[in-house]
Order: sequence, then C-alpha cells, then structure tokens
Amino acid sequence: FIILLNLVTTPFFHLITFDVPARIPNYEIIKEYKGDFFKGMFSGKHYISVDEKGYRTNKKIDYENKEKNTLRIFTIGGSTTEEGSTDNSKTWPNLSGLKLSKFTKKNIEVINIGMAGLRAEHHFYSLKRIKKYEPDLIIFMAGINDWNRHIIIGEKKYLFPNYEIKYDYKKSILFNTFKNINKQIRRKFFNKKEIQKDPVNFISAELDTEAYLMPQIDSLNIRTTIKSFKPKNVSADYQYWMSLIMKECRKIDSVCLFLDQPSAYKKNITDKLLKRLWMTPPNQEYTLSLQDLILISSTYNNWIKEETKKNKLHFCLLSDKIKANTKYLTDDCHFTESGSTKVSQVLVNCINLSLKSILN
Repeated sequence: FIILLNLVTTPFFHLITFDVPARIPNYEIIKEYKGDFFKGMFSGKHYISVDEKGYRTNKKIDYENKEKNTLRIFTIGGSTTEEGSTDNSKTWPNLSGLKLSKFTKKNIEVINIGMAGLRAEHHFYSLKRIKKYEPDLIIFMAGINDWNRHIIIGEKKYLFPNYEIKYDYKKSILFNTFKNINKQIRRKFFNKKEIQKDPVNFISAELDTEAYLMPQIDSLNIRTTIKSFKPKNVSADYQYWMSLIMKECRKIDSVCLFLDQPSAYKKNITDKLLKRLWMTPPNQEYTLSLQDLILISSTYNNWIKEETKKNKLHFCLLSDKIKANTKYLTDDCHFTESGSTKVSQVLVNCINLSLKSILN
C-alpha cells in the first residue's frame, strides 16, 4: 500500500517540491568589461540586479496587486533569456518592453525569470507558479540546455515515456526522504566542503566572465575526442515537458509565445566565432562535430516550430535572424549587446504582426 501510495502521489509531490533555481533575491552587482575578450561586444559598466523574488524586471513590480491598464510580460528560459552578465536595460526582455511601449498606452511590466541551465521541466513548473501573478504574455526561449542534456546522457530508452517520466521514482516522497537522510548523514560524518554546492557560484562567473570562459573556448579544436551524435528527434523528456507546457498554455488566459533558440551552429559561421565555441557540449572532455551540432540544434528548433503550429499557439522564428558572427553572439548561443537588440527587434515585430490585440 505504501509503495502504491508513493507511486500515485509522485506527480503531485514533485509539483510542490521541485526546485526551480532562481537568482539570489535583492542581488546586485556592477560589471565592467575591460579586457579584449568582449571588445566590441559589450561596452561600459553593466548594472545587474534582481528583485525580492530573484527576478530581473524593468521596474518595481507589485506582484499581488496588478493595476488596470497593465501589460504584464514574463520571459521564461535559460541563460539566453536571463542574460546574467548584461546590463538590466540592455537585455532583450527589457529592450522588448521598451520598444513595445511605443505601440501601446498600457503600463508594460517585464519580469524575466530566466536562469542559466534551466530546461523544459523547469519551465513547466515556472509556468505553473507564475499563473497567480496574472501574466498577459508569457514568452519562452528554450532548447539549448535540453539538447545539451540529450547529447550528454544519450538516447534514454523508455517503453512508456509519459508514464515513466510522470511517475519517476526519483521524484517520489520515499526516494527524496531517504535522499535527505543520506545527505544529513554525510554532513555529519564527512567534510561539508566535499558535499556542499556553492549557491552563488554564478556570481564569480559574472564578475570575471573572461576567466570562466577562456580555458573552455575553441572546444572544436582543443578537444581531441569527437563523438558522433545524430538523433532523429528531440528527447522524450523534452517532448513530454514541452507538451505539458503547451497543454497548460491552451488552458490559461495568458498568451504564450514560443521562440526557437538562435545559436552559432550554422554552415556560414565566421572563423572568429568558431574559435569561441565551448558548449559542444559544455563541461565534457569530448566534442561533437560542427555538422552534428547543426543537426541537433535544427532538430530542436524545427520541433518547437511544428508543435506550436499543431497546437495553434504562437511562434516567432529567431534562429534564422541571428547570424553566426561576433556581432550578435559572444559564443555558442549568448548574445552581444547588438544581439540582444536584434532579438528584441525581431520579437516586437512578431508581436505586432500576430499579437497586436494584447497592446490595445
């Protein structure tokens, strides 16, 4: 009975306990790009801050009391949405809000809840948790963290994907109870530094981004082991969680807009940008070939385009608009100041073409 109850309650338990990482509340730094690594990509001092919820916003947000005549926009994604080392006023979410203000008399609130490393599973739970804040428009930019996980763990085999993912034992009460007991035992008998994760590790990367990236770049040439990976489709996990997101979007009053993920993985990539790649995939001793990276990125981008069409949801094509050069990209997928500006221009054009009603 206990095992059966554990199984049945797993989805609900996971819903209320799943940890979606967020930035440290009320965090702020000033980042200045002085070295040559980002010369021509970023300029001056960058003021980076988040509010009491750990979100990057364009203004002070009263989450519990949304005023009339307000257009409340949430952006959900990974580091390419978060833009953690970019000035508040220069991120594509805030630039989009500024550009949209020229087409409406509404008070535009932009709440950027993107966070480095987040995948579709995190995005689903983020969506569930922000509904209470009455968003009018929810923008998703997703893909690269999911396809990198797909590369790293390989083709995970499922007999019944929806069932096995939904009722995964590792998400259950029993598993997490014993996991926490084990954690407490390790804390008591082993060195804390050995088991604790640094919750503010990303701060050092933001303060000295160059030092973080320099040892990793040029991975296509430096990594001697080349792995072949040619998936015929996106991963079952990505399909499952994105399908749940789309199902949720069809039920709520908010408008959902999906963006594909621009990247440097293109045949016409410039030599300068090619030498700056490091997420091929990240933090591994091997690399995929550029051809395989082009294949997997296009597989994921094509999937999100087709699925939004099937579900009659809104989609905006970005990947073809961001050229694979250092004018728009600093590395595999992260935007320069010009890149963020370009993303905001394309996005606002998409909104004006197909979602103009939300501006009225």
